[in-house]
Amino acid sequence: MQGTRKAQGSSTLMLRILVTCFLVCSLPAQSRDIVETTYAYWNKPDIQVLYSAPPAITSETKILFIVHGASRTARKYLNDWLPLVQGRDVILVAPKFSKEFYNEYAYLMKTNKQGKRLSNTFLDLSSSLGDLYDFFSTKFNLKTTNFRLYGHSGGAQFVHRYLLLSDETRIDKVAIANAGFYTFADSSIRFPFGIKDMNVSENRLQWLLSLKGGMFLGDLDNDPKHKSLPSMRKARQQGRHRFERGTNFFNHLVELGVKSNQPFRWRYQVVPDVAHDNAGMSLAVSEFLLEDL
Repeated sequence: MQGTRKAQGSSTLMLRILVTCFLVCSLPAQSRDIVETTYAYWNKPDIQVLYSAPPAITSETKILFIVHGASRTARKYLNDWLPLVQGRDVILVAPKFSKEFYNEYAYLMKTNKQGKRLSNTFLDLSSSLGDLYDFFSTKFNLKTTNFRLYGHSGGAQFVHRYLLLSDETRIDKVAIANAGFYTFADSSIRFPFGIKDMNVSENRLQWLLSLKGGMFLGDLDNDPKHKSLPSMRKARQQGRHRFERGTNFFNHLVELGVKSNQPFRWRYQVVPDVAHDNAGMSLAVSEFLLEDL
């Protein structure tokens, strides 16, 4: 009986995705443009930022940040989202962190993937999205006071570490998808695998747990030999592949919520028949991040 219910749930979700695909494909040609600009309003190397705004800005217009993976294909990521935001009151913003200056962006430029501290501490990205939000809020004279956030693959690594290590609290909704590995809230494990010596407060952890967040995992992102899957020993200890690592990290968040007796608002969603693919994940994530826009 349990297996039947799971199969029925999977079939229902698949049908919803197919219907959404049909509706998206039936939409008229994209009316939004992608604009590229240079953000230089800080004491760090410039970053290129791509964005797409609705035809009219209203008092309710939101900003949704789309954070790219290691491929750094910010334009493709944005293109994947354009059909999904037709008629939605949202500005898509996709920063592009260059390899030249921000090679370790997924770790907020604090360490490399092995945990070695970076010498150029002024490149730290733990205020980056807040700075960009201020810039675009001023540019478009927005009245909304918070933003939303999505990252896939390396972008998901960036996003969940940003939630842990930044001081930003103006995030009202977030989704992460198919990260290669995670930073567990374990003070005995060194960053980027844990938070040892990273000064993550209990208040910050409680804020993270109370966020309306989503963990999205493609059920076919389960290749232990995937060419871009991080293979460091501590990453392998989190699971054999991205699907398993993501599930283990979500369970870790659940345990934190239980231990701290804090409200826990995260959801766990398996996306059927999708592997390591931003377009497929974005379709599922958009139902969550855009449902009220």
